[in-house]
Amino acid sequence: MKIDKQHIGIAQYLRSLWVLPVLLIMMQGFIRITENPVIAIISPWMLLLAPFVFMLTFVFAAFWAHQPIRLALKEQTQKSLEHAMSALPLRALKGFGTAGLVYVIYVLAMVSIFTALSEYTLTTRMMIALDLAVFFGLGVLIPTLAVALTMAWMAKARKKLSLQKLFIGNLEQFHSYPWFIRSSNRPWLIFGITSLLPVSILGLFSWLMLGTTSENEQHFILMQAMILFFDLIVGGITLVWVTSHTVRRITKELATGVNFLRQGRFDGNVAVMADDEMGELARGLNTALAGLKERDSLKDSLAIASDIQRGLMPRGEPDISGYITSGFQQSCYSVGGDYYDYIQRKNGSTWFIIADVSGKGYPAALTVANLQAMLHALANGENISLLDAGTYINKSLTYSLQGGRFVTLFMAELNPESNELQWMNAGHIPPFLWQKDHLTRLEATSPPFGMLSDLPLRVETLFMTPGNTLFACTDGITEAKKATGKEMFSDHRVETWFSERHQLDPSVIPSSMLARLDETGFNVRDDDITMLCLKRRSHV
Repeated sequence: MKIDKQHIGIAQYLRSLWVLPVLLIMMQGFIRITENPVIAIISPWMLLLAPFVFMLTFVFAAFWAHQPIRLALKEQTQKSLEHAMSALPLRALKGFGTAGLVYVIYVLAMVSIFTALSEYTLTTRMMIALDLAVFFGLGVLIPTLAVALTMAWMAKARKKLSLQKLFIGNLEQFHSYPWFIRSSNRPWLIFGITSLLPVSILGLFSWLMLGTTSENEQHFILMQAMILFFDLIVGGITLVWVTSHTVRRITKELATGVNFLRQGRFDGNVAVMADDEMGELARGLNTALAGLKERDSLKDSLAIASDIQRGLMPRGEPDISGYITSGFQQSCYSVGGDYYDYIQRKNGSTWFIIADVSGKGYPAALTVANLQAMLHALANGENISLLDAGTYINKSLTYSLQGGRFVTLFMAELNPESNELQWMNAGHIPPFLWQKDHLTRLEATSPPFGMLSDLPLRVETLFMTPGNTLFACTDGITEAKKATGKEMFSDHRVETWFSERHQLDPSVIPSSMLARLDETGFNVRDDDITMLCLKRRSHV
């Protein structure tokens, strides 16, 4: 993986911290303009040297904070870069916090040295006021601003890396920020630095002034309060602006992810610009987008699988002299476990099959494809009887099906010359046969296929006389439910309906059955529906 150094090198990082020396120079300028008594203590060359010491201290801290990123750029691996980016805010906090403390000690040490060498005397109250002002400006405000600038630079760098398809911040590599700089606690941090702490220090200044009658002390303390006020206004505004700009940039990126979802652009990706709560939200959006993209791809796969399965079903009704046939199949999902077929054999007979595979979806559909392939292969055999076919299919399914799955199947062979219909029922819902003035149920002659390899199979024989009608269906009809309860349509209602509608042309029998389900309120269909109808014409 080639990682571009253009946006995450040390030079770019140092440039992002330009506010810090500008703020220090502005502080020194304010001290000069207001003729702060500190000027009388510190020599001019020390004032000129101070910015260089400041730059040296904070540049060293920046190099130390950025070091893991420099090492990651040498390794050129995404994993190392993710670790380095995740560790940057905490390292910046430690580095700049230490740099601020070192610089505070340096400034106060220089003031103490020059005070000892000069005629100007600093009382305890004056020294406390000076310490508080220097500590707030150089030890708290500037390091905090440095950390805020670091996080702003990191967010910007991560955004640019994401455009290079280097999505920094995988969930597995997540490193949380310390609790006090997480986004949910950041407002409290800003409140403490820009309000609570300076107000408390100003309160101490007031206490120090009220405790003395020396105009010299009061004037000195007042001037330090002015420095504190200036630092608070300039540094506080800068801190709030940098933080709010960073948050706005991150929330804008999150809004982009939401728009991806709204527009259905599931191939989009949200840059993980921080490792706090907002980073978790960005990761969540990326996970959602990836999942929806996968689901979209799965939809295409399901559509293809659905087309393939429809191709396994008959493409038309067979032309059988003296008979009318009709079939109907409707999957509950894109693919299903119901199957029906007509297979015309070389000897002039035709196989009629209707089957229901336990379960739904892909596993059931694969079994259907296997069953269809076996049946068509067996039908090409000249001496394969219905019993032979059933025996072979059962043994094959017993070997291939796992987890207690099985197949219910009704299979019949019609010889149109003799009008003989041989049939067997392997645990399937009994088909109905209308003969003259009564209805016959073709009950199961064996358990379902796929449960035992040596099932005792039995083939029955009947003769189709003019007007005889055979109707078979799957449990998608008998187990259809009402929306208001658990009551099922049941095979008894199927029998009643068929007794009333047996005289219909087979081509309209499926639509008549569906209409009866709707009329009676059994319109909750959570299973595949398949129907098969065979009728001998009354007049040839």
